[in-house]
Amino acid sequence: MSRDHLSATPLLDFKAQSIQGLIAARGWSALATHDRVGVVYDFVRNEILFGYNRADDIPASEVLSDG
Repeated sequence: MSRDHLSATPLLDFKAQSIQGLIAARGWSALATHDRVGVVYDFVRNEILFGYNRADDIPASEVLSDG
């Protein structure tokens, strides 16, 4: 079974310092995998404002910094 779907990509740059800092600050690493999915989903849904970015191909860390 391939685990490529778990690797960081140019768009999903979850190893970026800003994203790792958010994970640490929220304590998400201490949660069970299933629970992590839920809290991250809620964070994206409720705390990242909807808007139009300058492009559709910007990394997640840039979306996070845009708010």
